[in-house]
Amino acid sequence: MGKKDSGKKDSGKKDPGKREPGKAGPAEPVPTAGDAQARRQRVIDGLLADALRPAFTTTLPSRDALAPDIQGAIEALLTKAAARRSRCLTYEDLEEALPPRDVSAEDLEAIFWILAEHGIEVEDGEG
Repeated sequence: MGKKDSGKKDSGKKDPGKREPGKAGPAEPVPTAGDAQARRQRVIDGLLADALRPAFTTTLPSRDALAPDIQGAIEALLTKAAARRSRCLTYEDLEEALPPRDVSAEDLEAIFWILAEHGIEVEDGEG
């Protein structure tokens, strides 16, 4: 009885996942506790870096670059908050301070940003 042919031709290529019997492959490094600690630290550092990275990279215009009527609204809101000795204004306060024209979303964003820089929030209800 001869050798049974499996139908596959030997291409001469070795399967990279298998080692020939009796031959040792490259030595694989054995993970140590220090390696695991270093990997954990890299993950933590990456998460912290992502958390500290600003969510938006757009910069708001400087206060001086805003339209004069928007600057006046901001001054009125800051003055009202100072007079009340409050860190909170209402949406009614905001509506009263805004100029009578249509205000752009960018202008409103700048107003809220500047108020937040001064520690002032705009909320529903009494201020």
